[in-house]
Amino acid sequence: MFWLKKLSTQKRMGDAFLRLAFEDGATAFKQACDGECSLCEGIILPALVLDVRTSSGSAAAAEIQDDGRQIAFVRVASADGGFIVPASTSGLRGPTLQAGHLVAWQAERYDPTVAKLAPATKKRFGWIGVRDKRCGWVGLIKGTLKLIYEGDGWIGDERFAS
Repeated sequence: MFWLKKLSTQKRMGDAFLRLAFEDGATAFKQACDGECSLCEGIILPALVLDVRTSSGSAAAAEIQDDGRQIAFVRVASADGGFIVPASTSGLRGPTLQAGHLVAWQAERYDPTVAKLAPATKKRFGWIGVRDKRCGWVGLIKGTLKLIYEGDGWIGDERFAS
């Protein structure tokens, strides 16, 4: 188990810390988007593994790469509901990623070339041709998160190891 700190503002109720438990990853992700989600190198943010099986023709939410790491599309928490990036696991050993898993995504670096390749964003009233520059962030999935926010961070579950 590991803790993710600085993912949301600390909420206190008297001397006791607030503890929130969620039924599913999507609901927990919505709560994560309401917290502090500053994007910078090295920050770890909650992200939701997306179900891309129908659009990609893949049999699983995450593909296993030749080196044994998993790669999946995740929606990274932000105040506007998140942005989508592909991300690899940081190690070979760990849980099998499933659509709906809440994971710890660590921003590694911003790559302007990747940002230019991002598809145009679909807004509420249709395609507007705007690219989300945040999609240029390259990051790693460090592990899964429990659906529990306690004190000042999300509680980690299983880490990916080499």
